[in-house]
Amino acid sequence: MLVNYSKIAFRNLVKHRIFSVINIAGLSVGIACCLFIFLYIQNEMNYDKFHENGDRIYRVLRKGDMNGEVVGVPWTSGPYGPALKNDFPVEIVHSVRVMPNSGLVTYGDKSFQENKLFFADSTFFGVFSYPLLSSNASTALNKPNSMVISREMAQKYFGNADPVGKVLDIDNGEFQYEVTGVMGAAPGNTHLDFDFVANIAPFADMPWFSVWNNNGLVTYVLLADKVSPAKVEARLPAFIDKYMGEYFKQQGRRSDLMLQPLSEIYFSRSLPFDPSLHGDLQVIYLFGAVALFILAIACINFMNLSTARSAGRAKEVGMRKVMGAFRTDLVVQFLGESLLLTLFGVLLALVIVSIGLPWFSAFIEKPLALPLGNPVFWAFLGGLILVVGALAGMYPAFFLSAFQPIKVLKGKFTAGKQSALLRKSLVVVQFSISVLLIVGTFIIVRQLDYVQEKKLGYDKEHTLLVRISNNDIYQNRESFTSEVERLTQVQSASRMSGEPGGFHDGYTFDIQGKTGELWTMRTVFTDHNYVKTLGLKVVAGRDFSKEYGTDALHGVILNQTAAKKLGWTPEEALGKTVFNKTRDSLRRQVVGVVEDFHFSSLKEEIQPLAISIARDNRVIAIKLAPGNPAEAISRIEAAWRKVAPKYPFAYEFLDQVYDNLYKAEQKQRAILGIFAAVAIFVACLGLFGLAAFTAEQRTKEVSVRKVLGASTGNVVLLLSKDFMKLVLIAVALATPVAWYLMHQWLQDFVYRIQINPGVFVTAGGIAAAIALLTVGYHAIRTALTNPADTLRSE
Repeated sequence: MLVNYSKIAFRNLVKHRIFSVINIAGLSVGIACCLFIFLYIQNEMNYDKFHENGDRIYRVLRKGDMNGEVVGVPWTSGPYGPALKNDFPVEIVHSVRVMPNSGLVTYGDKSFQENKLFFADSTFFGVFSYPLLSSNASTALNKPNSMVISREMAQKYFGNADPVGKVLDIDNGEFQYEVTGVMGAAPGNTHLDFDFVANIAPFADMPWFSVWNNNGLVTYVLLADKVSPAKVEARLPAFIDKYMGEYFKQQGRRSDLMLQPLSEIYFSRSLPFDPSLHGDLQVIYLFGAVALFILAIACINFMNLSTARSAGRAKEVGMRKVMGAFRTDLVVQFLGESLLLTLFGVLLALVIVSIGLPWFSAFIEKPLALPLGNPVFWAFLGGLILVVGALAGMYPAFFLSAFQPIKVLKGKFTAGKQSALLRKSLVVVQFSISVLLIVGTFIIVRQLDYVQEKKLGYDKEHTLLVRISNNDIYQNRESFTSEVERLTQVQSASRMSGEPGGFHDGYTFDIQGKTGELWTMRTVFTDHNYVKTLGLKVVAGRDFSKEYGTDALHGVILNQTAAKKLGWTPEEALGKTVFNKTRDSLRRQVVGVVEDFHFSSLKEEIQPLAISIARDNRVIAIKLAPGNPAEAISRIEAAWRKVAPKYPFAYEFLDQVYDNLYKAEQKQRAILGIFAAVAIFVACLGLFGLAAFTAEQRTKEVSVRKVLGASTGNVVLLLSKDFMKLVLIAVALATPVAWYLMHQWLQDFVYRIQINPGVFVTAGGIAAAIALLTVGYHAIRTALTNPADTLRSE
């Protein structure tokens, strides 16, 4: 019986091939988009799921108050891990410290600057379940000088030779590490991005490593089975009091600890200075909604076209009922047609995805692949076929099977207003979704353009950044900066702890006149040329100057926000003193106030900033003079070779660093734009089919009108106006929904555009124009038909 139903369904699909092609095209494109998004979401949701004890791994965060806002910071110091294991011997099975780093890795004549170099405790592979190809997880890092490398690094440095037992040199002999294992590809995604993991033991004897407030590591703990993290957290304040109580009394404020589950790390967004890879749940929700929207449009196409041609199939239904078919038989037949169409759509969608996936993966910079060997994937496709087939075919199946054979065979059947109303409603839904996606794309584009064009308060153009990434350049950073400044191709150069858009640590300050109050300010540690190199505007006082010998030890420059938060005008701030309770031994006097500038992302408000001269430098900003940048870079590289000849010269431009802050949003804009175009295309496919059906049904009416004197324009207007009314209704319904959703999206940006009504007018105009072109083709074709040919049979 199932075979017979399949044959009947297939014959009907062939018979009505125009509608079948439209349906399959719409379904395949819609399902292909769903598959692209499904693979993306699956990739994102798969982070850190492969660890054997993942539900018991927690990251230790320092929790503190930053001017009224509670924040968690993932950086801890060397003593935390061992102390936690010592004080919680039953609750904590392992603690592991991880120090992300970079360094020059050398083997023989091969030498590369590596930026994915981790130093970690020997328990690293006992906590995390990264697969090892040639070592045991429990012993891989047991030796103080042991190192595990990725398979890619093994090939890079050793070719086809066995790397185990070979020795890698780190930073020109500063460390020597023996390769004790090779790590295979992780079975899933991970928030830790590394190519090398070496034993952290050689750092243990360094003075800074045992200082409790020298935070440069990330600490993880593996809790024992059935241990409540809440109970461990309840005892952490006492732990902090034991080891840092006196220090916090001196500081006047404290920083407690909390435990963050491994499963929450990738999608956490509120942690400042986090070195881990991160995703965005908002993007997951957005793309998931877009996928459902496009699939809904494809399903609506099927329902619309099926009910539209119901009159054409009325006699078929009547004859089958007269011949003894039950309504259940007809329902099964029509659902079978729907499922068969969906099957064809899924097969074509797989072809589309197979062709487009390499491009999509490269664009989003995620390693996506069709999991053809995964039963879950095929179960998903099977479920998709059933759900989409049922949703698309359910109403037509029950609607068509309910026809009364007597009325049909006597020619008294009419589809009625109910089916026409349904079709109109579904068209409205389709174009509402399309307008929603168009508006979303426009607003995202405008916001990102606003971000890129907004005046930042500093000059990011023609500014080169050179990282202080090795000991040689660190020891010679002053002489390197001085030589670079002497170049005619350079206007100025400045050493700093972080460039705009980069790292700006927060410190506690004691403020003159604010007795008993402590204030947290972001900081930058620099030299005398910081304001000049970045082109900052001094609104009160002066810039740092070498003519004032006290500036280096006693001077500080604040931004306007700092002065305002402290209750001062820029002029009142001059001469006031502030004291960094962690770093300074003497109070610093405010010598100047600079105009606010965006030293972090535009998603954050400008915070109080203290600029002071200190040797804690991580990057050198070099302002190039107008002219030939290639020549300037060549001369800067020559200066580098003099002080750090064994290290490769690397640089980036400040404007590129700024653009990278919004790289994810740029990709969202492009992807949403593509999906919006797809949604409109699929909606227009359905509209094209409906217009063809309407034009066919009204051919004789049009012929009579033309005989009576109607012009071609009158006929086109007659056939188009009903559809245009539906599009306008769709615009009206989509506008408030689009406004609300995009208003919520914009809340992520502190500095954002206002949603202009013109966006909705433009989106509506685009949707109407596309709909008019789609409907107009059939309207004009019908209007140009010779009425004599149509009426000859009457």
